[in-house]
Amino acid sequence: MNYFLLYFFTLAIVFSTIGYGFLLSRIVNKDLIKFNLGYIGLLGLLSLTVISYITIFFTAHNYTHNLILHFIGIFLFFYNIKILKLDKEVFKLLILFSILFLGLLIIRNHDDFNYYHFTYSYGLTQNKLLLGLGNFQHGYKHHSSLFFFNSITYLPFIKYYLFHAVGWITLLFTNFIILKFVLEKKNLNELSFRLIFYIITFIFINVKFCRIGGFGTDISGQLIMFILIPLIYSSLIKKEFKSNLDLSILLISYVTTLKAFFILNFLFLFSYFFFFKIKDLIKYFFNTKSILVSFFTLSLLTSMNIFYTGCAIYPIKQTCFFKSISWTINEKHVEHLSEWYEIWSKSGAGPNYGVDNPKIYIQKFNWVSNWYSNYFEYKGYETLLGIIVIFIILIIIFYSKKIKPPNKINKKAIGILYIFSFILFFEWFYNRPSLRYGGYYLFCFFFFIPFGLFISRYKLNFNRIKNSIISLIIISFLIFNIKKISRIDKEVNMFKNDKDNVFPLFYAPKQSFKTIKLENDVNVYIPTSGDGCYVTKTPCIASADGIYSKKIFGYNSFLRKK
Repeated sequence: MNYFLLYFFTLAIVFSTIGYGFLLSRIVNKDLIKFNLGYIGLLGLLSLTVISYITIFFTAHNYTHNLILHFIGIFLFFYNIKILKLDKEVFKLLILFSILFLGLLIIRNHDDFNYYHFTYSYGLTQNKLLLGLGNFQHGYKHHSSLFFFNSITYLPFIKYYLFHAVGWITLLFTNFIILKFVLEKKNLNELSFRLIFYIITFIFINVKFCRIGGFGTDISGQLIMFILIPLIYSSLIKKEFKSNLDLSILLISYVTTLKAFFILNFLFLFSYFFFFKIKDLIKYFFNTKSILVSFFTLSLLTSMNIFYTGCAIYPIKQTCFFKSISWTINEKHVEHLSEWYEIWSKSGAGPNYGVDNPKIYIQKFNWVSNWYSNYFEYKGYETLLGIIVIFIILIIIFYSKKIKPPNKINKKAIGILYIFSFILFFEWFYNRPSLRYGGYYLFCFFFFIPFGLFISRYKLNFNRIKNSIISLIIISFLIFNIKKISRIDKEVNMFKNDKDNVFPLFYAPKQSFKTIKLENDVNVYIPTSGDGCYVTKTPCIASADGIYSKKIFGYNSFLRKK
């Protein structure tokens, strides 16, 4: 029954998400409908994010809210599939869905899941908007739209057991986009840069990111960023930008809601200025609805940050309203955590260690040698080795003595994209050199782009390209599922004697708790069993010391005592 519940409810949410993607496409630019279901699905993630941001002002994301939301989404899905005659596309999506289904089966999520991911998401299903939650504990300060999407997967029978699904759904849509391109006959006539880039990306993401339970808040965004380069590149070489630029703006806007640092990827859009007339681009920016949607989305994002912490972009001190908003978190606390995140990402501190003089350590490049030995020799080498192995395999498969003539336009487009990738790579390396903090895709771009250009020189016949790519796809999916089966086996053995083990659903034990009554009959809850917050009443907190409640604008708010 649990296998059926996972399959059925995830499929329903995927259909609903695509339905809302169609809705957003029709609102912004009807030409967006021509893109495949993978892109439409990603637009649906943005659409549902905006809707969830809006509705939390009025109601909790409870069963009633979510059932109505997804019934509308599923109706939009079947309505558009029928009139657009996309039955074959849906069939292909169902096959991919089934191939990747094992990815949904987990017992243990990542370390931060019970710390704040679960309780943040679960709280949205129990309460409408609460102000100042960041004053209670560390986890509530970290906003991500992923938690809001989690909350709208809260449905009867399946309950909260799809709170990890958005990463898997993003992987599904990303894979569909890639496979749709690389398996189309017209794209197999030659080894183009886009074809090679997609193949490298496909192998890498399915082998590297097969542990869905470990995605956190930024891997989903990084998966989407992997497909941005080919999307922009196709605009530059085809000299047509409107639909692709609309799509790029919307996708970057969505990933920014997952982690704020993704906003820097708007830099990639400046590549259009090197290929199109400025007057045409200016005219586009004043006439496209995608800019309005992007602005509205980012406004909601900053608003949610303010409602939780009093800072537009936490933990950037300059964006905090310490004097004008009563629920803003402590100024010294913001300064301390801003410094801590940088120290941590540069391997200067961890749960059991810390460097001397951390303020000096993070300045300039003082941290590089320590970061290299404590972090890169482990995580960096592992990723680099994976990339090298992929490159060696592709060279063996696609090597040819026949070389195509150079294409100056293509090289110009690739060069510009590479320059912007390098700028963003350096910014990441200098400020937050941890791969999980938006580093995987930039690190990969550093190698993928020149390698894609190198392999695309070779001239091969259609059959060799087709057979090689199909073989690589099959092998990648086999590795994905074999690694998943191996992990499931280990986790089953780890939790086999635990009464809260409900595999194939993830581990989420119910907890006992004590109730703390604050002013205005507002209750908060502190667990008395287990670690962190799993299934308990919300707001679930660690301590209520020094906090009082107050009604502000009709919402329950939590403020620090002076």
